[in-house]
Amino acid sequence: MASDLSITKVFNPAPGWYQGDFHAHTTASDGHHSPPEFARLAVEQGLDFIAVTDHNSIAAFSQFGEDPGLLILPGVEITLKEGHWNVFGMPGWQEWMENICTGEIRLTLSGGYRTTTQVMRQTAAQGLLNSINHPILKPWEWRDGLTDLRYVDCLEIWNDPLWPDNAQANPQAVEMWTKWLNAGYRITAIGGSDFHFLPGELSRYPGELPGLPSTYVYASQLSSAAILTGLKRGRVYLSMGPRVSFKAKAQGKAFDIGADMGQISGEIEFSANISGANQNSTARIIKNGETIYQRQVEEVAGQLHFQDQADPSISQWYRLEVLNQEGQVTAITNPIFSGPPGDPPHQKYEDYLD
Repeated sequence: MASDLSITKVFNPAPGWYQGDFHAHTTASDGHHSPPEFARLAVEQGLDFIAVTDHNSIAAFSQFGEDPGLLILPGVEITLKEGHWNVFGMPGWQEWMENICTGEIRLTLSGGYRTTTQVMRQTAAQGLLNSINHPILKPWEWRDGLTDLRYVDCLEIWNDPLWPDNAQANPQAVEMWTKWLNAGYRITAIGGSDFHFLPGELSRYPGELPGLPSTYVYASQLSSAAILTGLKRGRVYLSMGPRVSFKAKAQGKAFDIGADMGQISGEIEFSANISGANQNSTARIIKNGETIYQRQVEEVAGQLHFQDQADPSISQWYRLEVLNQEGQVTAITNPIFSGPPGDPPHQKYEDYLD
């Protein structure tokens, strides 16, 4: 892997919210654009980073050249008959790739790793992050019910909004993630365009846009290592356009997206800022899966304030959502947590299916 794709290389030393895309393909698998061409498209969309996740291949990472123009986060989409998942952060070839990174699509696991959980356990032991892709989208839905959720770091709750079936599959993925949160898991929600080609390039498919949806990650700097740390900590929100902030204040301390307020008691003050939303959008706060506050965002930019009570004996989580006037969610944050850490009663993926 080229030195300019090192996970420690710093592209911007400033802390902040960085905009990216966690799911994209190039000609190294079934994409229609070479790695340099895709990087150019991503820059044109204003992205700070892209995770290139070709199917069972990491060949793209030697093809970007000396200056791709933005941060390239190393990844691979392990593509099986049982489903697809991304692994993020590997610095190069790894032993577990031997029977996976063959370039074949929809392969069957073999060799020393014969189940998804065995592979995920190995990648997790190396400090890499596992993310299940489009879990409900048929015919590419996640089918391995025995997958151990303790090795799942992220869930792609928003996949390519231009694909018609995702109008139902994405909200169902959000519902699944909500179940996991209520069970006590702190798995980070992310989005991915699943980019292969632009709209209009192939007449029989709608195409995709890099950065639609965008995933914003708060990182100490713009480097792969810092983005992965922010991802692991849940310092993340997803957007189809609006920019948001979501904060809590309790006992004189401020907490941002992904934070754990601990086992506190007393009043929690929530605040949010929303910009770039459509006219007549609605903002709402979700607590443990239920809407506890909602108001209309009457202008393109809006603010909201809300108070709730913390109970140190109960696990609680809060997230912000923005909906357009058709009721479609256009921005969603990862939660802010309070109370004792959850203790999930079940570990298998199938335990949380309807």
